[in-house]
Amino acid sequence: MIFRGPEALEYPTKKEFQHLGEIMYQVRSVQRREQLSSLASAVAPLVPHEFSACGSYNISKHSLHVAYTSFNKELNGLYVSQGFAADPSIQLLKRTQIGTVSSEDSPELEVPREITSLKLDFGVKTCLSVGVRGVLGACSYFALSNFDQRQTWKLRSIMQILGPHFHLAYMRAVTWQEGIPIVSKQTDLTAREQEIMRWVSEGKTNWEISVILHVSLNTIKFHLKNIYQKLGGVENRWAAVAQWQGNSPNSAFSDPTQEDN
Repeated sequence: MIFRGPEALEYPTKKEFQHLGEIMYQVRSVQRREQLSSLASAVAPLVPHEFSACGSYNISKHSLHVAYTSFNKELNGLYVSQGFAADPSIQLLKRTQIGTVSSEDSPELEVPREITSLKLDFGVKTCLSVGVRGVLGACSYFALSNFDQRQTWKLRSIMQILGPHFHLAYMRAVTWQEGIPIVSKQTDLTAREQEIMRWVSEGKTNWEISVILHVSLNTIKFHLKNIYQKLGGVENRWAAVAQWQGNSPNSAFSDPTQEDN
């Protein structure tokens, strides 16, 4: 299978990553189902779009449940009952063990014409869907539509970074709605590992972190490999940041609204 993974993405600029960091901080306040619309709203300033939805995907039952949507009700019903099966992000969740996937990741997975036609009937012209596999196997699904086609790859990069954070926010909101609070597991990272994660969360590359800490690039890579395992076997730095911030309340970005006070 042809797969365009995270390595194919363009790394955000310092300014862009600062904005993404603010979003990571903001979505930690999502605790209820009625707050799920704020996930798409957070992306809108970076990539304006018209419609959005989020839900969960059950791999064993091959079923999609939508918890929030601004799409047409009829379209949503048809898509949940039939159309989602052809969604490339859903297919990648089924066929691979990759943590975060999107409908743009595998060019060989084409959306059937009847699905494209269905979307057009309801005014959906462009669409990016993202699937996120949690560390316990739970999968979440996010869709954004009617954005500038020229910004597809920018949106894909943004969602690759934010996807794990949105997944945790979604799981919190749905679980709290059912009256069962999520208990964060405190991860036993060493002081050095905590320091590395702080730099990762600020958007520093492995090379930049190695320079800051005056160690080799390979040492940083070894540390990150250990960190990934301690954080539940995550597969990349973005998922690691999401788990690290979720598990350690004092580890996330400081509130950006307080920086200038």
